[in-house]
Amino acid sequence: MASEARHYGIYWVLAATYFDKEIVMQQLDQLAIVESELLATLHPEPRIHS
Repeated sequence: MASEARHYGIYWVLAATYFDKEIVMQQLDQLAIVESELLATLHPEPRIHS
């Protein structure tokens, strides 16, 4: 979990460095929609990295 948190921080800093905050937020909103649609179609049992 700690390594995932570091990834998040690194990606956030990179995005904020090279893009306007509004663009970053729009992309995150789109990603959230796609990820939620994907999760809704997966097998219902708990899994890690599968």
